[in-house]
Amino acid sequence: MKIHITKQSIQKEVTIALPASKSISNRVLMIQSLCGAPFVIKNLSTAHDTLVLQRALALTSSTIDIEDTGTAARFILPYLCMKEGEWVLKGTDRMHQRPIQPLVEALQQMGATIDYLHEPNHLPLKIKGGSLKGGKVTVNASLSSQFVSALLLIAPALAEGISLDVIDLNSSKPYLDMTLEVIKYFGIEVNQHGNTINIAPQKYKETPITIESDWSAASYYFFAAGLIPNARIQLNNLSVYSWQGDMICSFLSSLLGGETHLLGDNIAVRNEKKSLQNFAFDFSNQPDLVMTFAVWCAALKIDARFEGIDNLAYKESDRLTSLQQELKKINCLFYPENNAWILKPAKDFDFNTTIKFNSHQDHRMAMAFAPLSVMTNGIIIEDAEVVNKSFPGFWQEWEKLGFTISVLAS
Repeated sequence: MKIHITKQSIQKEVTIALPASKSISNRVLMIQSLCGAPFVIKNLSTAHDTLVLQRALALTSSTIDIEDTGTAARFILPYLCMKEGEWVLKGTDRMHQRPIQPLVEALQQMGATIDYLHEPNHLPLKIKGGSLKGGKVTVNASLSSQFVSALLLIAPALAEGISLDVIDLNSSKPYLDMTLEVIKYFGIEVNQHGNTINIAPQKYKETPITIESDWSAASYYFFAAGLIPNARIQLNNLSVYSWQGDMICSFLSSLLGGETHLLGDNIAVRNEKKSLQNFAFDFSNQPDLVMTFAVWCAALKIDARFEGIDNLAYKESDRLTSLQQELKKINCLFYPENNAWILKPAKDFDFNTTIKFNSHQDHRMAMAFAPLSVMTNGIIIEDAEVVNKSFPGFWQEWEKLGFTISVLAS
């Protein structure tokens, strides 16, 4: 689906309905499946990623298609290793290019039987389930913290529990911290000493939970507020006392023109005009925010330095290449230099035009470029439906800001 976003009458005061956190939702779904008994989950994510994981957990077929969902692939694999039977785990072509080897090797250390069906170190996989007991294991988290989270989620249900030594524990650490907080919420005792995490065999407790809104999704509205003079955008069911590491976008936004106000269980984002010459941050722990802040800096024509983002090449798209290609359309350079990525915007670029962007089949690319519609005559986004992966109602909510979204012929 190709869409054209045009300004009508910019609304300075709006309330946005954010989606539930799919990161928390997916962890809670794994725990519910391991509980063996249902419990109430309020505000469960309706994102495509969560729906794919729900279908996978139902085990209605011996072939599990996780489509383009990296979280589902990493979380379901240890689960299948526990379940009696023979399973095939597959996905889209892009999913077959994304890394899985560190998790496979960790599971093999625990006695799992897993074979690569096509290319070594990638999906599709054949799994002979039922032999996973746990024990001492080492996993490399440098490419994704999801490898660690996947093992921790099943740990209480293993006969020997788990003693997990993590290589590069600090990679995307907030997501690992989120996993530990969710596990503890459901009654599990965790012992951590340095890079070693120990979880003994235990029973998850069926505990009702309400899923908070998604801070990653909120970042696009912080960006919009930073571009709209005197804006006040209310974001509901969003707390600064969050399990989500991406709540740091509130602080980062304050550097670029967004000001956060607490409103009970909600927050309001206001525009606060600031003059900034450059921006620099290590995004090792917040990779999902890179696209938002790269495009935001380009919009404000601010030089920027992004550290800790090399693993973006292994996401839904190669986000480093995708950003290079799309930022070039607004005469902005984005290139590697001295273990970082440098952004050099064109100081004289005229945004008073219509610009066409390719989403690269990546939900965060589509949403990160949407705020440019505030300062242009309009933008065109190809494959705009990819937002369903994490934020199914994104375009409807975007129209609340005073935009018209028209579907164009392909």
